[in-house]
Amino acid sequence: MRLSTVTLLTLAAFVAQDSSTEASPIPNQATNALPHASESSQAANPVEMMALTPSLAVSIPEMMESPSFSSTEFSTKDLTSVSITNVLDQTWLAELVKISNGEHQSQMKSPISVAQLSSGSALNYEFSQTITLLNTLLIVATLVPSITILFFWLVRRLIVKEIVTQAQKQLNHIDNLEAQLKASKQRYQQLIKELEFQITTAQESINFLNREAKVSKSSIEQVETLKSQFVLRLQGMISEVQDLKEKTLKELEEKTRETKQFILPETSVSLNGLSPSPHSTESLPKKLVDSTVIQTTKPSQSSESMIADDYLKKGEAFLHEGQLNQALNFLEQAITTNSQLGEAWFKKATILGRLQRYNEALIAYDEYLNLYPDKYEGWYNRGNILVRLQRYNEAIESYDQAIKIKPDDYESWHNRGAILRKFKRFDEALESYNKALEISPNKYEILHNRGNVLAKLQRYEEAITSYQQAIKINSEKWELWSNQANALSALERYQEALESLEKALDLKPYHFELLKNKGNLLGKLNRNSEALDAYQKAIQIKPDSYEACFEYGENLVKLQHYAEAITLYEQAINLKPDSAASWRSKGMCLEKLEQYPEALASYDAALSCQSDDAETWRYRGSLLSKLKQYPEAISSLGKAISIQKELRTAKNPTISLSSQPEAFN
Repeated sequence: MRLSTVTLLTLAAFVAQDSSTEASPIPNQATNALPHASESSQAANPVEMMALTPSLAVSIPEMMESPSFSSTEFSTKDLTSVSITNVLDQTWLAELVKISNGEHQSQMKSPISVAQLSSGSALNYEFSQTITLLNTLLIVATLVPSITILFFWLVRRLIVKEIVTQAQKQLNHIDNLEAQLKASKQRYQQLIKELEFQITTAQESINFLNREAKVSKSSIEQVETLKSQFVLRLQGMISEVQDLKEKTLKELEEKTRETKQFILPETSVSLNGLSPSPHSTESLPKKLVDSTVIQTTKPSQSSESMIADDYLKKGEAFLHEGQLNQALNFLEQAITTNSQLGEAWFKKATILGRLQRYNEALIAYDEYLNLYPDKYEGWYNRGNILVRLQRYNEAIESYDQAIKIKPDDYESWHNRGAILRKFKRFDEALESYNKALEISPNKYEILHNRGNVLAKLQRYEEAITSYQQAIKINSEKWELWSNQANALSALERYQEALESLEKALDLKPYHFELLKNKGNLLGKLNRNSEALDAYQKAIQIKPDSYEACFEYGENLVKLQHYAEAITLYEQAINLKPDSAASWRSKGMCLEKLEQYPEALASYDAALSCQSDDAETWRYRGSLLSKLKQYPEAISSLGKAISIQKELRTAKNPTISLSSQPEAFN
């Protein structure tokens, strides 16, 4: 391509303008001539003359062959007096124009060596090299615009790649922080769940108290009704007794008259010559009547007492045989006969508890405790009934009463600890369990529950010790082995945890949770092939478990079985469509299989479930970078970084780094 002379002259003028600008006078700075310069070189090229001036920052281009330099020094005034036209005619670009027009051809002259320059002009010489390079690039850009466009396209691509690489490096540097944030998020969600559970429990307790208040009100009304009925019945009984008394008196009076007619004449014989007086004969029937009434009353009371005892004994006999309804009927008859018979109330409450008629059982225990308030058995059983009714605070109070009466009753301490553990009052529960163990140190149930409380307090070493003591007493409980495995896993002692879990599986070989936990432990030990077998057995038992399907898929990814893992992730998604983790993992597997459009769609589905998932945004950005969709890739990676910064700002000041323990049975 041949450029016009006008274009080249324009470029030359631009370069000359820069040169003339740099040649402006500088105060207190003198010029030095090169040594051994010829005097005949006074008419040398002005561009070459400026290159010799140490104060001028003009680069030395490759010079056309010209006369030698003169030793005559050019002053600043002489340089500035040169006209723009002469400068244009004498620049190397003007020479290049002449060459292009065929007007001037000559060989290139070697550039001046830096060694020929004085020490003061070395820096200017280096800067002049930069100006030369820029001038050369300008000429190339003008002569060959296609190369310029290609050059800038390559520069742009390199810059974009560098930006993506730097973003990837930045994300890789904060992987550890991301893991901490993820764990913090899980703990935060767990705390929210626990708070919601406590709020729900409190609400249920309030609702239960309201229901109990209504029931109590109705019970009071029933008691008043029974009281009225009892009073009426008592009045009827009194009337019947009065009628019976009057009838008895009449019969006695008739018998007395007959006695007077037949007995008094025989007894009219004088004693010691004295005959009975009329007063003595009149008083005889009255004493006889009084003694008869007294005798009839006492046998009646004795008969009632014996009947109540008989009912009680029959009720106990049926209770011993397991015929609860028949036993209950006889006990109620005993109570009807003698309401002060406390043992009948106690037996009745026991039977009602077995029949799950807890409200009636509670009333019976209250009646028993009204008669015998110092019987710890009544308070203990009453607490058990209140637990069945989910009236836990009242149950604790009842157990406390039993402990006051009998401080060495380990069962009351144990049940009290169980309730406190249920309400997550772990320190108080641990104190109750320790009291129970002081009384009865060989009860594996207490040691087991104590271990569970210690695990909740993250005191795993002590929990393991408690489990081991319980196992020594009773090694046939799979729950003990399972909970010990959980505690060992929390301490990252995975091999020991696996051994304990195997003991549990020996006792319970087809338990879903045990098999799933075994797969998890094997995965942590990198025994992934064995973990697959455990997960397969777990899913066969419970195929609708989202957790088992997802964990199975994660294990397949470790073995690089991406196609099978996708099947498991899809099964997990069917069970839980809003699982962002399943969608993300599926997308990663599709990306590994180079199914990029499907992988991108899976990432988008994960973000529709959870838009603030920084990890998904990062994977999406990396995939878009592979697809050379750099603007979208940068946007996704930037979104990931932004979310992580927000998490650091929002979470770090408020969320504790302590993790919650695993669930224990």
